[in-house]
Amino acid sequence: MPNLTANCKYCKAKIVKAEALRVPLGYFCDTKCAYEYQLDKRQASAKKAVKKDIAIRKEKLKTVSDYAAEAQTSVNAYIRLRDKGKPCISCDRPDTGDHQRHASHYRSRGACSQLRFNLDNIHASCATCNNHQSGNLIEYRIRLIKKLGSEKVQWLESQNEITRYSKSYLIRLNKVFKKRVKQLKKRRQHEFI
Repeated sequence: MPNLTANCKYCKAKIVKAEALRVPLGYFCDTKCAYEYQLDKRQASAKKAVKKDIAIRKEKLKTVSDYAAEAQTSVNAYIRLRDKGKPCISCDRPDTGDHQRHASHYRSRGACSQLRFNLDNIHASCATCNNHQSGNLIEYRIRLIKKLGSEKVQWLESQNEITRYSKSYLIRLNKVFKKRVKQLKKRRQHEFI
């Protein structure tokens, strides 16, 4: 049995198909509803185009330091996920989930730019050590030697050249670590199921 009624595409009122205005877009109560529907679609399309244009303009205005900050955010998110459940690298405070965790750099980003994104240089730390004790570096070094070995720590300490990152490298790095974060989250979800 064929359906004799339909909903108006614009006002959603029930209408009899035989009495309705039928256009390729669907059924409408009258021409006013069809006109308003088309007008709304045009306005939504225009708003979408404006948002896209704004996003493109904002992207063009970004500096290399903006891309570096985005990449650092992704790397830090990965470090916090990688070290989830492990104690603070500086004070062995357990990760119970009741305090803030940071991605702490052994060699700071300002002092050693080439190690800014090096995963051996970054480890999860409690906020107290990272913010209030400037990384608690003496204890950080002791635990880092236990974790990585003295040769690796000496290598980290011997890196002293300044590195400048390109925009394309930072964009690629950001994408890679966003993908790693997503994969690690998915893997962690499967571990707990």
